[in-house]
Amino acid sequence: MSNVFVNLINISLPLCNVIFQDKERDLAAKNHTVAPFFSSALSALSTLATAEKNYASFMYLGPKGFLRKDSSLKSTYEALANEFQRLEEKHYITPVSTPTMSPSSSCRTPSPPSTLPSPSPVSGSSEVSGSAASSISTASSVRGSTYNYYGEDVLENLASHLCGQLLSYVRARLKAMEFYEKLYSMSSNRFMKFDLLLNIITDIVKTNVKYFHHPLLSPLKSSFSFECESLAKLLEAEVHMQNWRFLPSLLCLHDAHSKLGAWMAIPRELKKSTGNTYRTQPSTVLYNWLRTLKGALVSKFSLYFHEILSKQTIPVDMKSYCTKNTYDYFSKITSFQKRYDVACVAIVLDTNGLEHYGGHGYNYPEKVFEAPKGLDSFPPIVSYPPNCFSQEKYMLHWPSVVMIMNNKEQEIRNTDTAVSIFDPRMNATYFMSKIEARMTLVVIFETKKTERDTHIHRFMHLLCTQLRGNKLFSSLKPGSK
Repeated sequence: MSNVFVNLINISLPLCNVIFQDKERDLAAKNHTVAPFFSSALSALSTLATAEKNYASFMYLGPKGFLRKDSSLKSTYEALANEFQRLEEKHYITPVSTPTMSPSSSCRTPSPPSTLPSPSPVSGSSEVSGSAASSISTASSVRGSTYNYYGEDVLENLASHLCGQLLSYVRARLKAMEFYEKLYSMSSNRFMKFDLLLNIITDIVKTNVKYFHHPLLSPLKSSFSFECESLAKLLEAEVHMQNWRFLPSLLCLHDAHSKLGAWMAIPRELKKSTGNTYRTQPSTVLYNWLRTLKGALVSKFSLYFHEILSKQTIPVDMKSYCTKNTYDYFSKITSFQKRYDVACVAIVLDTNGLEHYGGHGYNYPEKVFEAPKGLDSFPPIVSYPPNCFSQEKYMLHWPSVVMIMNNKEQEIRNTDTAVSIFDPRMNATYFMSKIEARMTLVVIFETKKTERDTHIHRFMHLLCTQLRGNKLFSSLKPGSK
């Protein structure tokens, strides 16, 4: 009995094999080795395994039925929460009336009489340490007869304790579901509030760090922690990049990469430690989506900090590294500039109110930098041709660029299409589009251009939307394009 319960606990993972679990549960019930309490617990575990697979596939973000019976994943987890709470509070002990009860009428086989004094019954609320097997071998209980039933109370106390911890796990899952739903709903906004999302997922991590910590639940604990912590690090990297912080962005991306790798290694470690022969499931939709998000942020990092990164290697290698990214933004900018004879393409940073701004690359934390003023408060962080604004020819455009950004701030922020201004004095046309709060995409032509040029607007719109990541977050919904 103990092996059945422990094995089922160990394989109740998002990557579990549900068929194997159901077969083992049904086989145990057929052989009369499962008491009603354990039968309920095993059924709940089987339901949990199925719910976890649906959770990892984002099925709950799909279209909801109208005037249909509520069969949503949320209601499944809520029902599981009620069941685990009930199992935690109440044991279903099979009564034993006589010492000569036949095996067919009892879920347990009596042990031989013992001359040792009977230990006092173990309280149902006490926590049992160690494995189930060691617990069975060190405790016994007498129920109305001279026979001892080794491990009866101990195993049920352990199972009750685990159900209580699974209750906390299910509640944590419900919180995570609410977060993904909010993440998806916010993707319809032009500018997502990543700082708010970061606070929510960080709170989920901190709240559940002390829950469902039993060694038998370590795979569940690790899986949940790696999922939420990697997502938190990715969102934190997004916030740092929006404020153009080089080192914090880099460290967050590295942490997220490490956690995603450790998460994928859990099934292999579990198989090695338990000796189970069930087939490891392929990576889930959830895991693949997080890897895609990481790839998109690495691409964004490579663009925003392209100048400092390119100084660490030769141009050929830098180009090769960028082509391996999910999006090679710099190559897109280069191709657009050459194809349409653009004078300059730049991403401009608004440093007003930005703390610890010190220019490109890493800065010593305790070094004090004077806040930039005037034209210097809008530095180009990316430009093509490279370093073009260090040349006098392009510097002549900069006062016009900054003036337009200040005067047309609300228009640039609130429109999906690029705002275009022709300056007859400079005989130049400026196109501007807001990427995010502090970042503005600027395209400069040293000639008069029509504001209806679809090629320019299409390039700027695609580049800005990809950098914002709205489409990626909207892809959380199954079937979305």
